[in-house]
Amino acid sequence: MGELIAGANFSGRSVALRERLKAVAPNAFYIGPHAEAALSGLSSTVGDEIAIYQSPTARAPLAQLDFEAWASRKPPTLSGGEQVLLALYCFSCSPYRAIGIDTALEQLDPANREDTLSYLSREDIDAVLVDNQLDTLDGWHCSTLQGDSVAFACNLPAAIAALPRRTVPRIEVRQLSFAYPGGRTIFRDFDLTLDPGRVYRFSGSNGAGKTTLFKLLAGVLAPQSGTLALDGVPYAPWRTGNRIFALATQNPDHQWCGATLAEDLSRRRAAVRRFGELVMPDDGALAHVAAKLGVPSFEQHLYELPLVARKRLSWLWPLCGTMPWVMLDEPTIGQDAATRAALAKAVGQLATLGYGVVFITHDNAFAAAIDHTPIRLGA
Repeated sequence: MGELIAGANFSGRSVALRERLKAVAPNAFYIGPHAEAALSGLSSTVGDEIAIYQSPTARAPLAQLDFEAWASRKPPTLSGGEQVLLALYCFSCSPYRAIGIDTALEQLDPANREDTLSYLSREDIDAVLVDNQLDTLDGWHCSTLQGDSVAFACNLPAAIAALPRRTVPRIEVRQLSFAYPGGRTIFRDFDLTLDPGRVYRFSGSNGAGKTTLFKLLAGVLAPQSGTLALDGVPYAPWRTGNRIFALATQNPDHQWCGATLAEDLSRRRAAVRRFGELVMPDDGALAHVAAKLGVPSFEQHLYELPLVARKRLSWLWPLCGTMPWVMLDEPTIGQDAATRAALAKAVGQLATLGYGVVFITHDNAFAAAIDHTPIRLGA
């Protein structure tokens, strides 16, 4: 029988999940908010990773994973959602009966999410689940924890209250093509126009190229061909550096530039100095925004924060006003209903001030709370 543990952030759900798993089985499979940690790290290909867990006595595997197409891919090149699918597939092939999943299913597209929940409802699986998009689940035992902690309290309206109006360039992408080395083509002759003062949602199935497009626009990846332009002026961030997009990554630990918030912001300030047209707020203004996001000290060691707090703090860079375009990759992962609602309002306010916003989410309720233009990628 499956068990769903609901409740607000910092109500003790993750602790309760781990304790419940211990009670259910001495050995269990665990997938946390970032599924890369559930993978072994010992395999160079998906096929090798699956082979570690395969057991002749295992139940029928999950149907989502096309093993033939995935077998030669390298696990680190998978998207966040694809890594969740791989971890789930490894569990389904294994002799483990019990599994704990802490918010990881929030990264799955609706079809994969529905299929996974159906699979986890099997009688031969003991599943314990924490998921911010669910309060109840038919056929599962559901409990709601009450929390009264004010640690890492987040006040998004106050965080952006001082942001001024902004003049933002129009972005034009023409004939962009990209493929990972040895992998399939993600984009071929792709065109895109993003207008200032608008909010855009990139949607599509897991692996459709949403995060890849973010990385291309921010200059983290270089296209094989194609052009970008800002108000008609050629722009190549993969050569000259990103001066447009403030990116909050899906996994916040992938975006820090230092061990402490002070180190992170100091290195960002040094990078911003390369672009004379960019102005980064002073330390006092940044400290104010950080405090409203729940972290009052610049000396805070980033990796010692709970994941929910790290995710909120990752919004500091997009919300401080340095860059004219805001880029949010799965911003609601791990966030409770109150925080998701506040973030949706903040995104709308950014557009009102003239900023451009692009975001990726599989949280349809969050997206529905924002006036936005949908852009679907993939088939």
